[in-house]
Amino acid sequence: MKLSLDNIADYADTLVLQVQGGGRTLDYSEASIATLEDLLRVSDELLRSDNFPDAQRNLVVFYNGCYLGEVLSRNLIGVWRFDDNWYDSRIVFPYQGGGIQIQPFHKLFRRVTEGPEENDLVAYYEGLKTRIEGDSIGGDSTVSEDPAPGPE
Repeated sequence: MKLSLDNIADYADTLVLQVQGGGRTLDYSEASIATLEDLLRVSDELLRSDNFPDAQRNLVVFYNGCYLGEVLSRNLIGVWRFDDNWYDSRIVFPYQGGGIQIQPFHKLFRRVTEGPEENDLVAYYEGLKTRIEGDSIGGDSTVSEDPAPGPE
């Protein structure tokens, strides 16, 4: 799937509608990150199972990553930078004289495959928000997350 500014919100909306069909609400607010995390926690055992098909896991990463990325970019004022491989797409946030780059699909992959212990989405959002709003690192720099192994 090729991502662009023309379709990223549509993919995120697909998850919104699916969740709405199950009686929950995703509204692109900061608070909706907790709902997203709760929904993933319900499926943790299944998602981490050796028998769970990689193709389905990748779809979970894709749609949830689109939604997470849209929440981050809308609420923390980031700009998408799309890659030919959707998994490597990034969001850049202005920071000092440079920027902070995050990879929402990498984060979702770690969350889905490793669980919430070190990958809680609410803590991730709050940490990023604090860093951006706190502007605690001086100088001109670009900070990136460590890349995670991608979906197979």
